[in-house]
Amino acid sequence: MKKLTGILLLLMFILPSARAELVTGTDEQAQLPFWEWRTPVISVRFVQRLPDQSRAYFAGRGFEPNEVKLIAEHCIFQTVFKNVAPADTKQVIEYDLNEWAILYKGQPASLKTREDWQAIWETRKVKSAQKIAFEWSLLPTRQRYQPADYNWGMSVFPLKHGSLFDLRLTWKVNGKAQRATIKDMQCAKDVYIAPATGQ
Repeated sequence: MKKLTGILLLLMFILPSARAELVTGTDEQAQLPFWEWRTPVISVRFVQRLPDQSRAYFAGRGFEPNEVKLIAEHCIFQTVFKNVAPADTKQVIEYDLNEWAILYKGQPASLKTREDWQAIWETRKVKSAQKIAFEWSLLPTRQRYQPADYNWGMSVFPLKHGSLFDLRLTWKVNGKAQRATIKDMQCAKDVYIAPATGQ
């Protein structure tokens, strides 16, 4: 009986991770590559954003050309984070982007968070309206999700266009740390792609 109990406990730990998967492909709406880490509790999708998209988006929000250039020099992904656990399981997810790590050519680096950009905009004396628009465009640095909660925003990587890298994710489920590594993600290249047209 003790042996059977031990096996069952082992399976409880093995099965959740066994059901985790990385899905890649082309995002239907963006028509650009995506990488999505899925488990029975979370879904995190990273969709490439073209530098042209970032230039147009932030120019449209009143940023000066030199600031638009600075933003678009970075590798940016549209990121969607979801708690996909059934409501009756009461599984609460938390993350902190400061705990995520980029691995590029064997060297670790951090994402550029809202707080990092706030310091940059202060030194450049960017107007308040633009700072607010930028902050709300980015994925929150820290977030807590109840079942069925989700949100999205841009995540900024201090990498050159076209760079290949791995991303280490960390999150907590009901206070217990979980980890995953997404290998071979790629920043969008600085190329022009004509918008898709409807049929």
